[in-house]
Amino acid sequence: MHDFDVLVLGGGSAGTAAAKAAVESGAKTAMINDGELGGLCILRGCMPTKAMLASAHVMHAASGTDRFGLIHTGTVTADFPAIMDRKDRLVARFKKAKIGGIERQDYQVIDARGIFHADGGLQVGDTRMRAWRYVLAVGSKPVTIPVPGMEHVKVLTSDDVMNMRSQPESLVVQGAGPIAIEMALFFARIGTRVVLVNRSRCLKLHDQDLGEEMKAALQSEPNLQVAAPGRIRSIKPDGESCVFSIESEDRQTDFRSSFLLMAVGREAALDGLNLADAGIQTDRGRIVHDLAMQTTNPDVYVAGDASGDYQILHIANQEGAVAGANAAAGSPDLKMDYRLKMSVIFSDPPLATVGLAGPELEKAGVRFVSGAARFPQTGRAITMGVEHGIWRLYADAGSGEILGSVILGPNADDLIHIISTMMHYHGTARDILDRMPWYHPTQSEVIMNLAREIISRLDPAP
Repeated sequence: MHDFDVLVLGGGSAGTAAAKAAVESGAKTAMINDGELGGLCILRGCMPTKAMLASAHVMHAASGTDRFGLIHTGTVTADFPAIMDRKDRLVARFKKAKIGGIERQDYQVIDARGIFHADGGLQVGDTRMRAWRYVLAVGSKPVTIPVPGMEHVKVLTSDDVMNMRSQPESLVVQGAGPIAIEMALFFARIGTRVVLVNRSRCLKLHDQDLGEEMKAALQSEPNLQVAAPGRIRSIKPDGESCVFSIESEDRQTDFRSSFLLMAVGREAALDGLNLADAGIQTDRGRIVHDLAMQTTNPDVYVAGDASGDYQILHIANQEGAVAGANAAAGSPDLKMDYRLKMSVIFSDPPLATVGLAGPELEKAGVRFVSGAARFPQTGRAITMGVEHGIWRLYADAGSGEILGSVILGPNADDLIHIISTMMHYHGTARDILDRMPWYHPTQSEVIMNLAREIISRLDPAP
């Protein structure tokens, strides 16, 4: 006996996308969610952090008016409780909209925890349930790494930050990925003294000059120091706070704080699911799966953060749709296409990527050429007072087809969609110059310089 055609574990973005796709494919579906509905993005991730950063950016803009010929007659200070209250109001609004969307769907929502059994069923609270197939979309949890002396200090995660009501005077942030950079920038801009520490350089997966540019942008913030590469050698209690001994580039500095924000990433939340009993293999904390999102148990699919691959909302939605439809059909017909994968760090300037960047192309053995421009040397950016930024575009060395791009610059989070659209249609560098208009003066017109550089480096025509 089977209670449902498809059971989805998890009520976040991937889970709701999977349940919706399964229902639309004609499957009797239920979504099992343990705890608050809404998912990481709305409750503790994308949306609350962007609300907090908006407050920090407005404060930063207000304090830098003099270089634009504007007289600043007052002092802008941060009201931390008010910033967090605003964030909470917006989260409540987004959560209400999300739940409203769920309630309009034709699948059942079960508030309980689901655990796999060797017989193929799920223990859902006090009830045993069976389905023909399952989708794992249980999300992720913060990662913690060992730091010498961390037992002496209050260790926070990004989840903990969402519940803070008192602004720390100082803060040490461990990590240099999206969470670490965004949290470090937020606190620094509202007046907290911050040190960002990471074992490797900034943006280690990208070309070195991009990492150096990001580091320079961060270090230009009055309250932000960057030790990347660097490490915390020790944390020792001293009165009501602690002294962090931080080593970076052959230098050692002491920094006093009562808090360590552990922001080294997130990992799939797989604890206690009894995956092995269900024949679901994992590898270093990640669920083994193929492009159909099918696990080593052919009746179980995975999507979103639980896959251990990309922790990005739009990809989670795409994976959920593929997993849900395949689970409903009972065959892995749909496949994920990651060619247009995008990511954004909402720093200032923001960093946005799509497709493959230089190091990835080199690793894949792809012959490519690239073009680059520095934003501070381009017309519109000069009028805006932009001080940091690089735009790099990558193309196939023979055809000139665009393979990817990295933008560290103003409005990069929106500009990157120009590239993703071109890549969707397999556009080339010549298309940029021959067939598309670019308004002047805009930031987007910088792409013409990149295209010219790429065309000059393409393989000669046979």
